[in-house]
Amino acid sequence: MTNSDLPDTPKGSRFGWPRPARQEEFKARLGVKGLATDRVVFQGLNQDLPIIRIPIELPKYRLVNGRTASLQVEHLAINADLRPDLFTGDPEMWDAQEVQHELLLKLGRLSDLDDFFEDSAHKQVNPLLLDEEGFVVNGNRRLSVWRQLVHDEPEKYGHFEHIEVVVLPHATEKDINRLEAQLQIDRDIRADYSWDAQANMMIAKMERDKIDAEELCTLYKMKDTEFAQLLDMRAYADEYLRSRGKANLWSEVSGQEHTFQRLVQSRSKLSGVGRKEIFKEAAFALIDDPNAVGRLYIAIPELATNLDKVVERLTSELNLDTDEPDDGLDDLFGGGQRDKKDLQQPALIKALQDPTQRAQARDAIGEVLETERQVKKDVKKAGYLLDQCAKANSYLTAAAKEGLRPESKLTGVAKQLDEIETRVAAIRSYLADHA
Repeated sequence: MTNSDLPDTPKGSRFGWPRPARQEEFKARLGVKGLATDRVVFQGLNQDLPIIRIPIELPKYRLVNGRTASLQVEHLAINADLRPDLFTGDPEMWDAQEVQHELLLKLGRLSDLDDFFEDSAHKQVNPLLLDEEGFVVNGNRRLSVWRQLVHDEPEKYGHFEHIEVVVLPHATEKDINRLEAQLQIDRDIRADYSWDAQANMMIAKMERDKIDAEELCTLYKMKDTEFAQLLDMRAYADEYLRSRGKANLWSEVSGQEHTFQRLVQSRSKLSGVGRKEIFKEAAFALIDDPNAVGRLYIAIPELATNLDKVVERLTSELNLDTDEPDDGLDDLFGGGQRDKKDLQQPALIKALQDPTQRAQARDAIGEVLETERQVKKDVKKAGYLLDQCAKANSYLTAAAKEGLRPESKLTGVAKQLDEIETRVAAIRSYLADHA
């Protein structure tokens, strides 16, 4: 269905009057003398703008809304039958306004706005800000909650049938962007936005409004490093979702801000393309089941710190295909002829990407991290050496008693025994010198 096939909203609809009717109403109401005013810092000036009362059905939601940036993308991903330009096409269309209403209501519930205004003693205090065409620049969530309350219980919430608004003077999109940014900063954008919505808003402003990164940092008072980190976090989250067949389902990662922040920070400290890629895929495996290793924002840096031990454990446990691959990893590792050892990194990456091996990988990673945590706790104890030797003896005793059977996997066992013997020799040498 094209835009031309969709009807405009009739006057009296819940989601906005037609543009001519809106502008006619503004002209009539703004022509009244002696109106109260509200001070708005706009276009670089302190402007005292008149407050008018209008029917709650009159305004249109502003679709270019930072808070709903992720929700809009996710809604289109879930509802593939909807027109792809639902939120980027004509904002007058009734179907876009109706869906935006539902998304704003969802945000209203998350921020407890609905609970607050369900108490009929709580009335409107501050006017909504509208642009000259009647789209809400500030107050979209409040408007959605009030409209729903009036719709559900008109007798109880009749005080919202008319609302107070301020209509901004003629302005460019850049003027509106600056005002929105200032209002968001004043109320602390981080407390009001999910991290992914903020990131998707920034991407949209760069792609749709052609605002560069430097100007966005100025608008939102962000350091360039902070801005770059936010976009890196979004890139990894986007890659994670796509790798799990959940493209654009941002609600899956909205609660993992610190996880992706630690992923970006920890990966930047690693050397080698292959090690960075292994770390990323291992981190993705942990994100699949956050409860498997405790707090992810702690486990991710631990994974980076103990990556070599994790790689050693995964290499010995997972099913690795070290035949020459034809999987595009040549570009990642530089191509050319590689020996078996060189093939282990791309083989391990491939194994971590295999859905059938992720649970086993996650368990192995969790065991390595837990072991290292325990080592840190125990290392300061006077009896640490004896305790660790006793544990090793216990494990080896169990291996000799229960593990020597035909079905046991033997690959890598000899290497482990060689390393054990090397460690035993080092301990015996120390005992000879100090006992």
